[in-house]
Formats: sequence, C-alpha cells, structure tokens
Amino acid sequence: MADALRERTAQLLTDYLEYCARGPGTPARSPSTREAAVLRSVAADVRQRHERFLSDYRGYRGNRVELVAQVEREILAHPQALSWGRVVALLTFAGTLLERPPSGACSNLGPDQELELGEWEASVRQDCRRLVDFLCRRLTGQHRAWLEAHGGWDGFCLFFTPVLLSSWKRLLVQALLSCFTAVILIYFWKRLPTPFGRLVTLPRL
Repeated sequence: MADALRERTAQLLTDYLEYCARGPGTPARSPSTREAAVLRSVAADVRQRHERFLSDYRGYRGNRVELVAQVEREILAHPQALSWGRVVALLTFAGTLLERPPSGACSNLGPDQELELGEWEASVRQDCRRLVDFLCRRLTGQHRAWLEAHGGWDGFCLFFTPVLLSSWKRLLVQALLSCFTAVILIYFWKRLPTPFGRLVTLPRL
C-alpha cells in the first residue's frame, strides 16, 4: 500500500535539495508542489538572516549525511521539542551543505584543482540522494506522529503562508522561526568547528 506522507515528503526533500545543489548558472526549476514553494521561501529568509554563519558551510567537503544526522539528533531529539521552525532550520542547513562554494572560489583553477572540483560535484549529487533518503526516513519514521498531528505538509503550508495569517500572527511566526533557528546556531557554536578550523561565532538574531 502506498505511503502518501512518505511520497510527499520525498518529493519535497528532492525538490528543495536539488534546488540547492544545482550548478552555477543553472536556472532553478519551478517548485513542484505548494509546500516546495513555501519551503524555498522560508529557507531563503533563514539564509538571509544568518548568511554570515551559513556561508562557512557552502562547498563543504566532509561527510554531509553524518553531520546532518548529528544535528537532527540534537534539535529534533524529543517529540516535545519539534516545531515547524526546527524542521525548516534542519532542512536549510542540509541544503547549505550541498551549495557550491562562494562566488570566485572556483575561478582560475589548475588541472588538479579542476579534477578535485569535479569529484566534489559528483559527491554533491550522490549526497543529495542520500540526504533525501535519510531525512525522509527520519521525518516519516520517528517524527511521523508529530507530522500527522500537525496536519502534515498542508499544516506546514498553513503555518508559514503569510496570506493566510493576520498581521499579529505573521509577526509571531517570524519570531518563532528566528527563535527555533537559533537552536541550530547555538548547537554549532558550542559543539562544532567550522570547515576552516575555527570556532563558529554565534550571529546576532
């Protein structure tokens, strides 16, 4: 029997992570679903607010799936800690790990560096699929009850779509998103070095 929630989750994750992993100059495909459009919009707001922190993880060369799994265990560890804000923070971070290095980092490369870049891009394509599989299993496995209790991806769209919210609730959603995003930032500040070997500086929220 088909698992509608799992199929919808896999489609959403594939849409967003492939959107993040697309090559330089590659036009973005239109969002495949309503929730895909909402996720891109909300994640863009998270990236804009925390650009200084997240930019350190573009062009990441470590084990992306292991790092995302480590973060997922911390910020989605208990059902009472779950929220749409935390889900978005996790997916935004996962997408950042698949993004290309900052502009200019790949110019004027020698033959060996071009080969290394090609290998890195191949790893991005592979890890994009692996992250879809991992996150889909976690969201529709351990966190299924919470997702279903909060309306699934229809509930996600309802929570974040501004046109459906009064002005006061829209401000509340923005405040909650910033608060929940702070959880992932504080986690990195306390636990992990950046890819360049220095400790993360906690950004202003």
